[in-house]
Amino acid sequence: MKKIFLCLVTLIGISQLSAQSVKNTFGIGFQSSFPIYGLSAKYAISEQSVLQATIAPFGSGDFKLNFYGGRYIHRFKSDEALNPYLFAGAGLITFSGYGATASDNFVSYSAGGGVEYIVAGALGLSADLGYGKFGVSQGEGISGIFLGVGIHYYLK
Repeated sequence: MKKIFLCLVTLIGISQLSAQSVKNTFGIGFQSSFPIYGLSAKYAISEQSVLQATIAPFGSGDFKLNFYGGRYIHRFKSDEALNPYLFAGAGLITFSGYGATASDNFVSYSAGGGVEYIVAGALGLSADLGYGKFGVSQGEGISGIFLGVGIHYYLK
């Protein structure tokens, strides 16, 4: 928890040093792309380029599914509050439970597009559609089309 706090403080500090012309520079919130959901931070390095990190250190009972990943988002900025984007991402999934004797790690990737609607200049609501794949065991993988949603509060 201490490491997460230090990372957030560092990112907030960096966002305060960035150019004032970039709108919605640093946002924190929640991102979901079935079956993964977790805490998320977005940092705009320019008007069009955004880096997003998502962590999902959650589990329930004997089942544990954790995700640590990132995405590059290319925004197509407009004068309106509705901003379409394309994204590409990669991450690491750790899994344990349901009779597994040890945990396993899987690499995942995804790509797609979506739209973010900015409410009151600070709250971003996003929805995206993409294709993703993650390996499971012995080189096999699960892939398919997924729907993602997110909510982020952008700090001024």
